[in-house]
Amino acid sequence: MSDRIRMSIFLSVIAVVTVLALLQGLAAEGTQRVLLLTLAALGVASLLMWTIGVRSKDRRNG
Repeated sequence: MSDRIRMSIFLSVIAVVTVLALLQGLAAEGTQRVLLLTLAALGVASLLMWTIGVRSKDRRNG
């Protein structure tokens, strides 16, 4: 399996977990809500950092 396929699978899993955590976090109350929304925020941050990293790598190589 190539690195590109592995990365696509990994990012897809991160995106799905982020969306599920966000949806459940919005519906939850108390401490559970904070934990789920924190997990969703971390997922969004990781996807943004990956996107920025890929773009800067393309600029350096292109």
